[in-house]
Amino acid sequence: MAMQLRFPGGECQADLMLRLEPAAISVEQQVEPTLVVSHTCVLQALVAYFRNSPAETCMDIDVPLNTVFKFTPAKGGGWGETQHCILSEEKKMAIVSEEISE
Repeated sequence: MAMQLRFPGGECQADLMLRLEPAAISVEQQVEPTLVVSHTCVLQALVAYFRNSPAETCMDIDVPLNTVFKFTPAKGGGWGETQHCILSEEKKMAIVSEEISE
């Protein structure tokens, strides 16, 4: 049901999946490293695609902030996945402390 929930003037998750499919296939076919920077819902859909997870479960995928997901073709098909945090906890705390003091 949530896949079909559409706010006025917006798109539902099913619309997003249809719109994103050609882009996902294009990324999958690249032979050079490809970087995708987007909104959480788009990243969730792409992660589900590369994990071969059901589309209905993509909204449950955790996409942590400041994290790079790396998908590498695996022998025999599929994708290997690694996650790399690009901002340490200490740096995050320093940024938050700085914002609070302003």
